[in-house]
Amino acid sequence: MLEVKKLKKKFGSNVVLNDISFNVSKGDIISIVGPSGSGKSTLLRCINMIDPPTSGIIKYDKYNIMKKNIDINKYRMNVGMVFQQFNLFSHLTVIENITLVPIKLGLLTKEKAYKKGEKLLNDIGLLTKENEKPINLSGGEQQRVAIVRALMMEPKLLLFDEPTSSLDPQMTREVLELIKEIATTGMNMMIVSHELNFVKEVATRILFIKEGKIIFDGPKEEFFNNKDNQDIKDFLIKTK
Repeated sequence: MLEVKKLKKKFGSNVVLNDISFNVSKGDIISIVGPSGSGKSTLLRCINMIDPPTSGIIKYDKYNIMKKNIDINKYRMNVGMVFQQFNLFSHLTVIENITLVPIKLGLLTKEKAYKKGEKLLNDIGLLTKENEKPINLSGGEQQRVAIVRALMMEPKLLLFDEPTSSLDPQMTREVLELIKEIATTGMNMMIVSHELNFVKEVATRILFIKEGKIIFDGPKEEFFNNKDNQDIKDFLIKTK
């Protein structure tokens, strides 16, 4: 599905990601964990081409999406992203936020987009909020709306960048429950999260990144039961 080869990302002379290589296969739910500042969020932003890599290859369905002739908008329809800060348009209602892109790209008529959007909002218990502006929603509600906005595009791979980092415990539980529900549908996901109990429950695979390099790539059981790698042992002790 997705193949990353020798990816490197520099900001000036600062190398944030160095020689990153891994594959995402059908059925993978990958959690990206590691110390703060290790490059986890930057990796997702590179994959979504918000911050294009300095060098390396990102292939989606065998197409190198870093080539100039690639339609990035079409790629992002298949590889969606949910951000830390929701990124909802404050002047639009909930239903307008989640239907804007499919209508603008001509994928759905306004009528069909609203019908689909209302079904998704109903599924997460927020249909009564469809005509509200984001300012009138709690943080947890805003993040759930942002997730629905991504689901409107029916992506093949969904990227989550610390989706609960700005939420209180109750709102965090609401958002994590929604992500767990999505996981049961077979959606491929890559999730940057510091919620290790959630990671244990949802992930099928762990990418552990430290100082811009992948230290571990394997099943979650091997990661959490690791007794040999000192970097992993130190990280797990600090995050208990």
